[in-house]
Amino acid sequence: MLYASLSLAAQTAYAQLHEALQAREVARGVADAPGSFNRKHVSGKDYWYYQFRDLDGKLRQAYLGPDSDRLAALVAARQAGGQGTDDQIKALAQSASTLQVQTVAAPHLTIIRRLADAGFFRAGGVLVGTHAFLSAGNLLGVRWGDASRTLDLDFARAGNHLQVALASEAKVELGDVIDSLGMGFVPVASLSGARGGRWVHPREPGFVLDFLTPMGRGEDELVHIKAFNADFQALRFMEFSLEQIESAAVLTRTQACLVNMPHPARMAVHKLIIAGLRRAAERTKANKDVLQAAMLHAWYRDNAPDEWTAAERDARDRGPKWRAQLDIGLERMHAALPAA
Repeated sequence: MLYASLSLAAQTAYAQLHEALQAREVARGVADAPGSFNRKHVSGKDYWYYQFRDLDGKLRQAYLGPDSDRLAALVAARQAGGQGTDDQIKALAQSASTLQVQTVAAPHLTIIRRLADAGFFRAGGVLVGTHAFLSAGNLLGVRWGDASRTLDLDFARAGNHLQVALASEAKVELGDVIDSLGMGFVPVASLSGARGGRWVHPREPGFVLDFLTPMGRGEDELVHIKAFNADFQALRFMEFSLEQIESAAVLTRTQACLVNMPHPARMAVHKLIIAGLRRAAERTKANKDVLQAAMLHAWYRDNAPDEWTAAERDARDRGPKWRAQLDIGLERMHAALPAA
């Protein structure tokens, strides 16, 4: 079985946790900054921001998330003085995990929360990889048949050429944030001597933090991202999964954090596209990409086939290279899991 539906109680617990995290984020983003809420229309979709003047007098905008009835209600609640509390979030996380909502390892959430507190997600950061896949299950109301675990933590940032409605003026010193964890992560140097988009734990070589960004024309494999003052690994085709960003809750039994993640259907199509690009040494990762894509495909086939069709059509319309890579991924998926 590729996935099993969460109980209605579990889905409700997750929704309540997500809402409480959004409420806290709205409150935290505007607590000390008098200003006003604004809704903007970007590339066919509405997004919420909080607009205020910083200490230097410059007009700033704090990104709050894509428009929804829930977020609009949270904005109204904030204007009325309501917000999510840490105790409430802890209780909701405990309830959700008890009801089999998928959780992540506590050290991983510590890293994600530290990045969030430093403004990583406000500055355009996105959680990708297996942790985003687990979050997609919670978002869709299911538990995956093989809830793959990993030591890797993967993050990304959409390129400036993409129409992603995130707070572009936000700045984060990524290296300082990682150092502040006190976990001993060290940056990997490229052959040219530049700091690469990867941090490795010296005592656990498999415990890796990867930072990724789409590869533009003529760009090197490492791209310096000013918003984070760090080099990110540039990957082909990655822009596809970063063009529609969702809000999600990542949790352990006692804590939770609000993150940005790719739209699940686009995430799955992207996994199929890159599966054929993995080197022989990355066969395990390629197989994991295909398996996770198959699980997401099964959910969309059963529940929202039009969304899958739209994502696949978008990829095919981008040209012959896109179509060829997607077909390779689809062939691998059907060969490995005929039921898909």
